[in-house]
Amino acid sequence: MDSRMQFSIYANEQKVEELLKYPINLTDLVQKAVEETESFKQECAEVSRKAKVLGNLLRKAARFSSVNPAGLYESPTRRIVVEVEKTLEKAHTLVKKCKRSGMLKRVITITNVSDFRRLNQHLDNSTVDVQWLLNISESGNERSDFTGLPPIASTDPILAMVWEQVSIVQNSPLDEKATAASYLADLAKDPRNAKIIVEEGGVQPLLRLLRDGNVGAQEEAARALGCLAGDMERIRRMRSEGAISAFVQILGHGSMKVQAMVAWALSEFCDKDEESQTEVAVAGGIRLLVYLLAHDTIEDSQKTKSSVHAVVTTTMGHPKGGENHRMIVKPNDPDNSFLPGRTHSSPADHRTVGDLWTGPGDAGRTHSFPASLRTISKSSRDSEDPETKIRLKSEAARALWKVAKNNVKNSKSITDTRALLCFAKLIETGKGDLQYNCIMAAVVIAAAAEKDAELRRAAFKTVAPAAKAIVDQLLRVIQTGEPELQEHCLKAIGSLARIFPQPARHIIGPLTKVLSGPTQGW
Repeated sequence: MDSRMQFSIYANEQKVEELLKYPINLTDLVQKAVEETESFKQECAEVSRKAKVLGNLLRKAARFSSVNPAGLYESPTRRIVVEVEKTLEKAHTLVKKCKRSGMLKRVITITNVSDFRRLNQHLDNSTVDVQWLLNISESGNERSDFTGLPPIASTDPILAMVWEQVSIVQNSPLDEKATAASYLADLAKDPRNAKIIVEEGGVQPLLRLLRDGNVGAQEEAARALGCLAGDMERIRRMRSEGAISAFVQILGHGSMKVQAMVAWALSEFCDKDEESQTEVAVAGGIRLLVYLLAHDTIEDSQKTKSSVHAVVTTTMGHPKGGENHRMIVKPNDPDNSFLPGRTHSSPADHRTVGDLWTGPGDAGRTHSFPASLRTISKSSRDSEDPETKIRLKSEAARALWKVAKNNVKNSKSITDTRALLCFAKLIETGKGDLQYNCIMAAVVIAAAAEKDAELRRAAFKTVAPAAKAIVDQLLRVIQTGEPELQEHCLKAIGSLARIFPQPARHIIGPLTKVLSGPTQGW
Protein backbone atom coordinates (compact mmCIF):
# COMPACT_ATOMS: atom_id res chain seq x y z
CA MET A 1 0.00 0.00 0.00
CA ASP A 2 1.60 3.36 -1.03
CA SER A 3 1.96 6.27 1.39
CA ARG A 4 -0.74 8.33 -0.33
CA MET A 5 -3.33 5.57 0.06
CA GLN A 6 -2.31 5.09 3.69
CA PHE A 7 -2.76 8.80 4.32
CA SER A 8 -6.15 8.78 2.58
CA ILE A 9 -7.41 5.97 4.82
CA TYR A 10 -6.03 7.73 7.88
CA ALA A 11 -7.67 11.00 6.79
CA ASN A 12 -11.09 9.39 6.68
CA GLU A 13 -10.69 8.48 10.36
CA GLN A 14 -9.49 11.93 11.49
CA LYS A 15 -11.62 14.68 12.95
CA VAL A 16 -11.99 17.74 10.76
CA GLU A 17 -9.73 19.89 12.97
CA GLU A 18 -6.99 17.27 12.77
CA LEU A 19 -7.50 16.91 9.04
CA LEU A 20 -6.70 20.59 8.48
CA LYS A 21 -3.32 20.50 10.24
CA TYR A 22 -1.45 18.91 7.34
CA PRO A 23 -2.50 21.41 4.62
CA ILE A 24 -1.89 24.32 7.03
CA ASN A 25 1.64 23.00 7.59
CA LEU A 26 2.11 22.69 3.83
CA THR A 27 1.33 26.40 3.32
CA ASP A 28 4.11 27.24 5.79
CA LEU A 29 6.52 24.89 4.01
CA VAL A 30 5.73 26.51 0.65
CA GLN A 31 6.40 30.01 2.00
CA LYS A 32 9.64 28.90 3.62
CA ALA A 33 10.80 27.22 0.40
CA VAL A 34 10.10 30.41 -1.56
CA GLU A 35 12.59 32.30 0.63
CA GLU A 36 15.38 30.00 -0.59
CA THR A 37 14.67 30.28 -4.33
CA GLU A 38 17.12 31.71 -6.87
CA SER A 39 15.24 31.29 -10.12
CA PHE A 40 11.69 32.34 -11.11
CA LYS A 41 11.65 34.64 -8.09
CA GLN A 42 8.69 36.70 -9.25
CA GLU A 43 6.62 33.62 -9.98
CA CYS A 44 7.58 32.03 -6.66
CA ALA A 45 6.66 35.20 -4.79
CA GLU A 46 3.17 35.01 -6.30
CA VAL A 47 2.92 31.37 -5.21
CA SER A 48 3.95 32.41 -1.69
CA ARG A 49 1.28 35.10 -1.59
CA LYS A 50 -1.45 32.73 -2.69
CA ALA A 51 -0.28 30.05 -0.27
CA LYS A 52 -0.43 32.59 2.57
CA VAL A 53 -4.02 33.54 1.70
CA LEU A 54 -4.97 29.88 1.50
CA GLY A 55 -3.24 29.18 4.82
CA ASN A 56 -5.18 31.96 6.54
CA LEU A 57 -8.46 30.54 5.26
CA LEU A 58 -7.52 27.05 6.42
CA ARG A 59 -6.70 28.37 9.89
CA LYS A 60 -10.04 30.18 9.98
CA ALA A 61 -11.74 26.93 9.01
CA ALA A 62 -9.93 25.08 11.80
CA ARG A 63 -10.98 27.70 14.38
CA PHE A 64 -14.57 27.60 13.14
CA SER A 65 -14.68 23.82 13.40
CA SER A 66 -13.33 23.85 16.95
CA VAL A 67 -15.63 26.54 18.41
CA ASN A 68 -18.83 26.03 16.42
CA PRO A 69 -21.08 23.22 17.77
CA ALA A 70 -22.14 22.10 14.30
CA GLY A 71 -18.64 22.50 12.90
CA LEU A 72 -17.78 22.35 9.21
CA TYR A 73 -19.91 20.19 6.95
CA GLU A 74 -17.74 17.10 6.95
CA SER A 75 -18.33 15.58 3.52
CA PRO A 76 -17.31 18.57 1.33
CA THR A 77 -14.59 19.45 3.86
CA ARG A 78 -12.85 16.12 3.33
CA ARG A 79 -13.10 16.36 -0.46
CA ILE A 80 -11.84 19.94 -0.53
CA VAL A 81 -8.95 19.19 1.85
CA VAL A 82 -7.77 16.34 -0.36
CA GLU A 83 -7.65 18.67 -3.39
CA VAL A 84 -5.98 21.45 -1.38
CA GLU A 85 -3.29 19.02 -0.22
CA LYS A 86 -2.59 17.90 -3.78
CA THR A 87 -2.25 21.51 -4.92
CA LEU A 88 0.04 22.54 -2.05
CA GLU A 89 2.24 19.48 -2.54
CA LYS A 90 2.63 20.43 -6.21
CA ALA A 91 3.46 23.98 -5.16
CA HIS A 92 6.08 22.79 -2.67
CA THR A 93 7.68 20.52 -5.25
CA LEU A 94 7.75 23.24 -7.93
CA VAL A 95 9.20 25.88 -5.63
CA LYS A 96 11.94 23.55 -4.38
CA LYS A 97 13.08 23.17 -7.99
CA CYS A 98 13.87 26.88 -7.98
CA LYS A 99 16.42 26.71 -5.16
CA ARG A 100 20.14 27.44 -5.70
CA SER A 101 21.46 24.73 -7.97
CA GLY A 102 23.73 24.16 -10.88
CA MET A 103 22.74 24.93 -14.45
CA LEU A 104 22.60 21.21 -15.29
CA LYS A 105 19.93 20.54 -12.60
CA ARG A 106 17.86 23.52 -13.80
CA VAL A 107 17.96 22.14 -17.33
CA ILE A 108 16.98 18.65 -16.19
CA THR A 109 14.00 19.87 -14.14
CA ILE A 110 12.70 21.83 -17.15
CA THR A 111 10.73 24.33 -15.06
CA ASN A 112 8.99 27.07 -17.03
CA VAL A 113 6.46 29.87 -16.59
CA SER A 114 3.54 27.75 -17.80
CA ASP A 115 4.05 25.45 -14.79
CA PHE A 116 3.50 28.42 -12.47
CA ARG A 117 0.50 29.55 -14.46
CA ARG A 118 -1.21 26.17 -14.02
CA LEU A 119 -0.22 26.03 -10.34
CA ASN A 120 -1.63 29.51 -9.66
CA GLN A 121 -4.94 28.46 -11.20
CA HIS A 122 -5.08 25.45 -8.89
CA LEU A 123 -4.24 27.65 -5.89
CA ASP A 124 -7.00 30.07 -6.86
CA ASN A 125 -9.48 27.21 -7.15
CA SER A 126 -8.47 25.85 -3.76
CA THR A 127 -8.90 29.30 -2.21
CA VAL A 128 -12.38 29.66 -3.68
CA ASP A 129 -13.30 26.14 -2.52
CA VAL A 130 -12.31 26.91 1.08
CA GLN A 131 -14.10 30.29 0.96
CA TRP A 132 -17.24 28.55 -0.29
CA LEU A 133 -16.94 25.90 2.45
CA LEU A 134 -16.71 28.57 5.15
CA ASN A 135 -19.64 30.43 3.64
CA ILE A 136 -22.05 27.47 3.58
CA SER A 137 -20.99 26.56 7.10
CA GLU A 138 -22.04 29.96 8.44
CA SER A 139 -25.60 30.36 9.69
CA GLY A 140 -28.30 32.78 8.59
CA ASN A 141 -27.22 36.40 8.09
CA GLU A 142 -23.57 35.55 8.66
CA ARG A 143 -23.38 34.02 5.20
CA SER A 144 -21.75 36.16 2.52
CA ASP A 145 -23.17 36.83 -0.92
CA PHE A 146 -21.01 34.14 -2.48
CA THR A 147 -22.50 33.12 -5.82
CA GLY A 148 -21.71 30.38 -8.27
CA LEU A 149 -20.38 26.87 -7.92
CA PRO A 150 -17.18 25.99 -6.09
CA PRO A 151 -14.54 24.79 -8.55
CA ILE A 152 -14.46 21.35 -6.91
CA ALA A 153 -18.09 20.78 -7.96
CA SER A 154 -18.02 22.59 -11.30
CA THR A 155 -18.45 19.34 -13.23
CA ASP A 156 -21.41 18.22 -11.07
CA PRO A 157 -23.70 21.12 -10.06
CA ILE A 158 -26.05 18.79 -8.15
CA LEU A 159 -23.24 17.95 -5.75
CA ALA A 160 -22.80 21.60 -4.81
CA MET A 161 -26.56 22.06 -4.46
CA VAL A 162 -26.77 19.09 -2.11
CA TRP A 163 -23.82 20.30 -0.04
CA GLU A 164 -25.32 23.76 0.32
CA GLN A 165 -28.80 22.58 1.30
CA VAL A 166 -27.51 19.97 3.75
CA SER A 167 -25.31 22.64 5.32
CA ILE A 168 -28.35 24.91 5.75
CA VAL A 169 -30.25 22.07 7.43
CA GLN A 170 -27.27 21.63 9.74
CA ASN A 171 -26.47 25.25 10.65
CA SER A 172 -29.21 27.75 9.81
CA PRO A 173 -32.32 29.07 11.65
CA LEU A 174 -35.38 26.81 11.73
CA ASP A 175 -37.29 28.52 8.92
CA GLU A 176 -34.29 28.19 6.60
CA LYS A 177 -33.78 24.59 7.70
CA ALA A 178 -37.37 23.75 6.77
CA THR A 179 -36.95 25.31 3.33
CA ALA A 180 -33.69 23.43 2.73
CA ALA A 181 -35.24 20.12 3.86
CA SER A 182 -38.10 20.71 1.43
CA TYR A 183 -35.56 21.39 -1.34
CA LEU A 184 -33.76 18.13 -0.53
CA ALA A 185 -37.06 16.25 -0.58
CA ASP A 186 -37.74 17.52 -4.10
CA LEU A 187 -34.19 16.68 -5.20
CA ALA A 188 -34.52 13.17 -3.76
CA LYS A 189 -37.30 12.31 -6.19
CA ASP A 190 -34.51 11.63 -8.68
CA PRO A 191 -32.66 8.40 -7.72
CA ARG A 192 -29.21 9.80 -8.53
CA ASN A 193 -29.81 12.88 -6.42
CA ALA A 194 -31.12 10.74 -3.56
CA LYS A 195 -27.96 8.64 -3.70
CA ILE A 196 -25.80 11.77 -3.52
CA ILE A 197 -27.74 13.14 -0.53
CA VAL A 198 -27.27 9.91 1.43
CA GLU A 199 -23.62 9.47 0.45
CA GLU A 200 -22.80 13.09 1.27
CA GLY A 201 -24.03 12.83 4.86
CA GLY A 202 -27.46 14.37 4.48
CA VAL A 203 -29.29 11.86 6.68
CA GLN A 204 -27.99 12.88 10.12
CA PRO A 205 -28.86 16.61 9.76
CA LEU A 206 -32.36 15.62 8.63
CA LEU A 207 -32.77 13.26 11.58
CA ARG A 208 -31.66 15.97 14.01
CA LEU A 209 -34.15 18.36 12.43
CA LEU A 210 -36.87 15.71 12.75
CA ARG A 211 -36.15 15.33 16.47
CA ASP A 212 -35.55 18.96 17.41
CA GLY A 213 -37.31 21.18 14.86
CA ASN A 214 -40.68 22.90 14.99
CA VAL A 215 -43.72 21.34 13.35
CA GLY A 216 -43.05 22.72 9.87
CA ALA A 217 -39.38 21.76 9.93
CA GLN A 218 -40.16 18.28 11.26
CA GLU A 219 -42.70 17.70 8.50
CA GLU A 220 -40.22 18.62 5.78
CA ALA A 221 -37.47 16.52 7.35
CA ALA A 222 -39.77 13.48 7.48
CA ARG A 223 -40.82 14.06 3.86
CA ALA A 224 -37.19 14.26 2.75
CA LEU A 225 -36.30 11.04 4.59
CA GLY A 226 -39.28 9.27 3.03
CA CYS A 227 -38.28 10.47 -0.44
CA LEU A 228 -34.76 9.12 0.13
CA ALA A 229 -36.15 5.63 0.75
CA GLY A 230 -36.21 4.70 -2.91
CA ASP A 231 -34.11 1.54 -2.78
CA MET A 232 -32.96 -1.03 -0.26
CA GLU A 233 -29.33 0.09 -0.16
CA ARG A 234 -30.22 3.65 0.84
CA ILE A 235 -32.80 2.43 3.34
CA ARG A 236 -30.31 0.16 5.07
CA ARG A 237 -27.80 2.97 5.31
CA MET A 238 -30.43 5.27 6.83
CA ARG A 239 -31.47 2.54 9.26
CA SER A 240 -27.86 2.20 10.37
CA GLU A 241 -27.92 5.91 11.18
CA GLY A 242 -30.98 5.53 13.42
CA ALA A 243 -33.86 6.49 11.13
CA ILE A 244 -36.35 3.89 12.40
CA SER A 245 -35.82 4.72 16.07
CA ALA A 246 -36.29 8.41 15.27
CA PHE A 247 -39.54 7.64 13.45
CA VAL A 248 -40.90 5.58 16.34
CA GLN A 249 -39.94 8.30 18.80
CA ILE A 250 -41.95 10.87 16.82
CA LEU A 251 -44.92 8.50 16.58
CA GLY A 252 -44.97 8.53 20.37
CA HIS A 253 -44.45 12.24 20.98
CA GLY A 254 -45.01 14.36 17.87
CA SER A 255 -47.84 16.54 16.67
CA MET A 256 -50.48 14.95 14.46
CA LYS A 257 -49.19 16.60 11.28
CA VAL A 258 -45.66 15.38 11.91
CA GLN A 259 -46.86 11.92 12.91
CA ALA A 260 -48.78 11.63 9.64
CA MET A 261 -45.67 12.45 7.60
CA VAL A 262 -43.51 10.12 9.70
CA ALA A 263 -46.03 7.29 9.26
CA TRP A 264 -45.81 7.84 5.50
CA ALA A 265 -42.00 7.80 5.59
CA LEU A 266 -42.07 4.65 7.71
CA SER A 267 -44.33 2.95 5.17
CA GLU A 268 -41.81 3.82 2.42
CA PHE A 269 -39.06 2.09 4.42
CA CYS A 270 -41.13 -1.02 5.14
CA ASP A 271 -42.41 -1.30 1.57
CA LYS A 272 -38.93 -1.99 0.22
CA ASP A 273 -37.03 -3.51 3.14
CA GLU A 274 -38.07 -6.50 5.25
CA GLU A 275 -35.53 -5.63 7.94
CA SER A 276 -37.29 -2.31 8.41
CA GLN A 277 -40.50 -4.22 9.18
CA THR A 278 -38.70 -6.16 11.89
CA GLU A 279 -37.04 -3.09 13.36
CA VAL A 280 -40.35 -1.22 13.53
CA ALA A 281 -41.92 -4.12 15.44
CA VAL A 282 -39.00 -4.44 17.85
CA ALA A 283 -39.04 -0.69 18.54
CA GLY A 284 -42.75 -0.78 19.43
CA GLY A 285 -43.90 1.02 16.31
CA ILE A 286 -46.83 -1.31 15.58
CA ARG A 287 -48.71 -0.51 18.76
CA LEU A 288 -48.08 3.21 18.32
CA LEU A 289 -49.48 3.08 14.78
CA VAL A 290 -52.55 1.22 16.03
CA TYR A 291 -53.00 3.84 18.73
CA LEU A 292 -52.93 6.61 16.11
CA LEU A 293 -55.37 4.67 13.94
CA ALA A 294 -57.71 3.89 16.83
CA HIS A 295 -57.96 7.36 18.36
CA ASP A 296 -61.71 8.18 18.35
CA THR A 297 -62.43 5.42 15.82
CA ILE A 298 -64.24 2.98 18.11
CA GLU A 299 -65.75 5.80 20.13
CA ASP A 300 -67.15 7.28 16.93
CA SER A 301 -68.74 3.95 16.08
CA GLN A 302 -70.61 4.08 19.41
CA LYS A 303 -71.80 7.63 18.79
CA THR A 304 -72.98 6.96 15.24
CA LYS A 305 -74.38 3.48 15.98
CA SER A 306 -72.61 2.15 12.91
CA SER A 307 -72.91 -1.41 11.70
CA VAL A 308 -69.50 -2.17 13.23
CA HIS A 309 -70.77 -1.03 16.61
CA ALA A 310 -73.85 -3.19 16.10
CA VAL A 311 -71.70 -6.23 15.34
CA VAL A 312 -69.70 -5.76 18.52
CA THR A 313 -72.60 -5.10 20.86
CA THR A 314 -74.78 -7.84 19.37
CA THR A 315 -72.03 -10.45 19.62
CA MET A 316 -71.10 -9.35 23.10
CA GLY A 317 -74.69 -9.03 24.26
CA HIS A 318 -75.47 -12.74 24.29
CA PRO A 319 -74.52 -14.68 27.40
CA LYS A 320 -71.90 -17.35 27.10
CA GLY A 321 -73.41 -20.37 25.44
CA GLY A 322 -76.18 -18.31 23.78
CA GLU A 323 -77.77 -19.50 20.58
CA ASN A 324 -75.85 -17.07 18.42
CA HIS A 325 -72.64 -18.82 19.36
CA ARG A 326 -73.74 -22.21 18.04
CA MET A 327 -72.17 -22.93 14.67
CA ILE A 328 -72.04 -25.84 12.25
CA VAL A 329 -68.44 -26.57 11.39
CA LYS A 330 -66.35 -28.99 9.44
CA PRO A 331 -65.56 -31.79 11.91
CA ASN A 332 -62.12 -32.48 10.43
CA ASP A 333 -61.04 -28.87 9.83
CA PRO A 334 -57.83 -28.39 11.83
CA ASP A 335 -58.10 -24.61 11.54
CA ASN A 336 -61.46 -24.36 13.26
CA SER A 337 -61.54 -24.56 17.05
CA PHE A 338 -65.30 -25.20 17.17
CA LEU A 339 -66.66 -28.69 17.84
CA PRO A 340 -70.14 -29.89 16.83
CA GLY A 341 -72.79 -29.46 19.46
CA ARG A 342 -70.66 -27.19 21.70
CA THR A 343 -70.88 -23.49 22.32
CA HIS A 344 -67.92 -21.21 21.97
CA SER A 345 -67.01 -17.67 22.83
CA SER A 346 -63.92 -15.55 22.60
CA PRO A 347 -62.58 -13.71 25.64
CA ALA A 348 -63.15 -10.53 23.64
CA ASP A 349 -66.87 -11.32 23.37
CA HIS A 350 -67.50 -10.34 26.99
CA ARG A 351 -65.71 -7.02 27.08
CA THR A 352 -67.24 -3.62 26.74
CA VAL A 353 -66.53 -1.70 23.57
CA GLY A 354 -64.09 0.47 25.48
CA ASP A 355 -62.16 -2.65 26.55
CA LEU A 356 -61.49 -3.59 22.94
CA TRP A 357 -58.31 -1.54 22.98
CA THR A 358 -56.32 -4.73 23.34
CA GLY A 359 -56.71 -7.84 21.27
CA PRO A 360 -56.83 -11.55 22.08
CA GLY A 361 -53.16 -11.67 22.96
CA ASP A 362 -53.40 -8.82 25.48
CA ALA A 363 -55.60 -10.23 28.24
CA GLY A 364 -54.99 -8.35 31.45
CA ARG A 365 -52.59 -5.92 29.78
CA THR A 366 -52.94 -2.20 30.35
CA HIS A 367 -51.99 0.56 27.96
CA SER A 368 -48.38 0.18 26.86
CA PHE A 369 -48.19 3.51 25.07
CA PRO A 370 -46.22 6.55 26.21
CA ALA A 371 -48.07 8.72 28.70
CA SER A 372 -47.07 11.72 26.62
CA LEU A 373 -48.97 10.35 23.62
CA ARG A 374 -52.10 9.80 25.67
CA THR A 375 -51.77 13.33 27.07
CA ILE A 376 -51.42 14.76 23.58
CA SER A 377 -54.49 12.78 22.54
CA LYS A 378 -56.61 14.43 25.21
CA SER A 379 -55.33 17.96 24.76
CA SER A 380 -54.28 19.09 21.31
CA ARG A 381 -55.65 16.18 19.29
CA ASP A 382 -59.29 16.95 19.87
CA SER A 383 -58.78 20.50 18.60
CA GLU A 384 -56.86 19.44 15.47
CA ASP A 385 -58.61 20.06 12.16
CA PRO A 386 -60.59 17.11 10.72
CA GLU A 387 -58.45 16.91 7.58
CA THR A 388 -55.30 16.33 9.64
CA LYS A 389 -57.04 13.66 11.72
CA ILE A 390 -58.17 11.80 8.61
CA ARG A 391 -54.74 12.06 7.02
CA LEU A 392 -53.07 10.71 10.15
CA LYS A 393 -55.42 7.71 10.23
CA SER A 394 -54.83 7.11 6.52
CA GLU A 395 -51.03 7.18 6.85
CA ALA A 396 -51.14 5.01 9.99
CA ALA A 397 -53.24 2.46 8.08
CA ARG A 398 -50.81 2.58 5.16
CA ALA A 399 -47.86 2.05 7.49
CA LEU A 400 -49.58 -0.94 9.12
CA TRP A 401 -50.29 -2.34 5.65
CA LYS A 402 -46.60 -2.10 4.68
CA VAL A 403 -45.40 -3.40 8.06
CA ALA A 404 -47.63 -6.49 7.73
CA LYS A 405 -46.98 -7.20 4.05
CA ASN A 406 -45.59 -10.75 3.66
CA ASN A 407 -44.85 -10.79 7.39
CA VAL A 408 -46.81 -13.26 9.51
CA LYS A 409 -45.23 -12.22 12.79
CA ASN A 410 -46.10 -8.57 12.33
CA SER A 411 -49.60 -9.48 11.17
CA LYS A 412 -50.04 -11.40 14.41
CA SER A 413 -48.84 -8.40 16.41
CA ILE A 414 -51.36 -6.17 14.65
CA THR A 415 -54.27 -8.54 15.23
CA ASP A 416 -53.30 -8.76 18.90
CA THR A 417 -54.60 -5.19 19.17
CA ARG A 418 -57.98 -3.81 18.17
CA ALA A 419 -56.66 -2.91 14.73
CA LEU A 420 -59.06 -5.24 12.84
CA LEU A 421 -62.04 -3.55 14.45
CA CYS A 422 -60.62 -0.14 13.50
CA PHE A 423 -60.04 -1.29 9.92
CA ALA A 424 -63.65 -2.46 9.74
CA LYS A 425 -64.99 0.83 11.05
CA LEU A 426 -62.85 2.91 8.68
CA ILE A 427 -63.67 0.72 5.68
CA GLU A 428 -67.32 1.41 6.47
CA THR A 429 -67.07 5.16 7.04
CA GLY A 430 -63.83 6.20 5.35
CA LYS A 431 -63.32 7.43 1.82
CA GLY A 432 -60.50 7.70 -0.66
CA ASP A 433 -57.02 6.84 0.60
CA LEU A 434 -58.20 6.10 4.13
CA GLN A 435 -60.64 3.41 3.01
CA TYR A 436 -58.18 2.01 0.46
CA ASN A 437 -55.30 1.75 2.96
CA CYS A 438 -57.51 0.00 5.52
CA ILE A 439 -58.69 -2.47 2.89
CA MET A 440 -55.11 -3.19 1.81
CA ALA A 441 -54.06 -3.70 5.43
CA ALA A 442 -56.89 -6.23 5.80
CA VAL A 443 -55.82 -7.91 2.55
CA VAL A 444 -52.21 -8.50 3.62
CA ILE A 445 -53.24 -9.69 7.09
CA ALA A 446 -55.73 -12.09 5.53
CA ALA A 447 -52.99 -13.34 3.19
CA ALA A 448 -50.77 -13.96 6.22
CA ALA A 449 -53.62 -15.81 7.94
CA GLU A 450 -54.02 -18.02 4.87
CA LYS A 451 -50.42 -19.17 5.31
CA ASP A 452 -50.41 -19.48 9.09
CA ALA A 453 -52.95 -21.66 10.93
CA GLU A 454 -52.09 -20.17 14.32
CA LEU A 455 -52.87 -16.67 13.09
CA ARG A 456 -56.17 -17.88 11.62
CA ARG A 457 -57.22 -19.45 14.90
CA ALA A 458 -56.11 -16.50 17.01
CA ALA A 459 -57.45 -13.61 14.96
CA PHE A 460 -60.23 -14.92 12.75
CA LYS A 461 -62.53 -16.99 14.92
CA THR A 462 -65.94 -16.50 13.40
CA VAL A 463 -67.44 -15.63 16.79
CA ALA A 464 -64.92 -12.83 17.45
CA PRO A 465 -66.42 -9.33 17.01
CA ALA A 466 -63.42 -7.98 15.11
CA ALA A 467 -63.32 -10.92 12.68
CA LYS A 468 -67.07 -10.68 12.01
CA ALA A 469 -66.86 -6.90 11.55
CA ILE A 470 -63.99 -7.03 9.05
CA VAL A 471 -65.60 -9.85 7.04
CA ASP A 472 -68.93 -7.98 6.92
CA GLN A 473 -67.23 -4.86 5.59
CA LEU A 474 -65.24 -6.77 3.00
CA LEU A 475 -68.48 -8.37 1.77
CA ARG A 476 -70.20 -4.99 1.72
CA VAL A 477 -67.48 -3.53 -0.51
CA ILE A 478 -67.65 -6.59 -2.76
CA GLN A 479 -71.36 -5.93 -3.25
CA THR A 480 -71.37 -2.14 -3.57
CA GLY A 481 -67.79 -0.85 -3.93
CA GLU A 482 -65.68 0.30 -6.82
CA PRO A 483 -64.25 -2.43 -9.07
CA GLU A 484 -60.68 -1.92 -7.84
CA LEU A 485 -61.76 -2.16 -4.21
CA GLN A 486 -63.97 -5.14 -4.98
CA GLU A 487 -60.98 -6.99 -6.43
CA HIS A 488 -58.86 -6.49 -3.30
CA CYS A 489 -61.72 -7.47 -1.00
CA LEU A 490 -62.32 -10.64 -3.00
CA LYS A 491 -58.67 -11.56 -2.50
CA ALA A 492 -59.04 -11.07 1.23
CA ILE A 493 -62.21 -13.19 1.41
CA GLY A 494 -60.49 -15.87 -0.65
CA SER A 495 -57.56 -15.90 1.78
CA LEU A 496 -60.00 -16.35 4.68
CA ALA A 497 -62.05 -19.08 2.99
CA ARG A 498 -60.98 -21.76 5.46
CA ILE A 499 -62.40 -19.95 8.48
CA PHE A 500 -66.02 -19.99 7.30
CA PRO A 501 -68.27 -22.79 8.64
CA GLN A 502 -70.49 -24.76 6.27
CA PRO A 503 -72.64 -23.94 4.43
CA ALA A 504 -71.41 -20.27 4.52
CA ARG A 505 -74.37 -18.97 2.51
CA HIS A 506 -73.73 -15.41 3.73
CA ILE A 507 -70.34 -15.57 1.95
CA ILE A 508 -71.31 -17.44 -1.20
CA GLY A 509 -74.32 -15.23 -1.87
CA PRO A 510 -72.45 -11.92 -2.36
CA LEU A 511 -69.76 -13.63 -4.40
CA THR A 512 -72.19 -15.21 -6.85
CA LYS A 513 -74.08 -11.92 -7.07
CA VAL A 514 -70.90 -10.20 -8.24
CA LEU A 515 -70.49 -12.85 -10.95
CA SER A 516 -73.88 -11.99 -12.36
CA GLY A 517 -73.20 -8.24 -12.36
CA PRO A 518 -71.28 -5.99 -14.79
CA THR A 519 -67.68 -7.02 -15.45
CA GLN A 520 -66.13 -3.73 -16.51
CA GLY A 521 -62.82 -3.04 -14.80
CA TRP A 522 -62.18 -6.73 -14.05
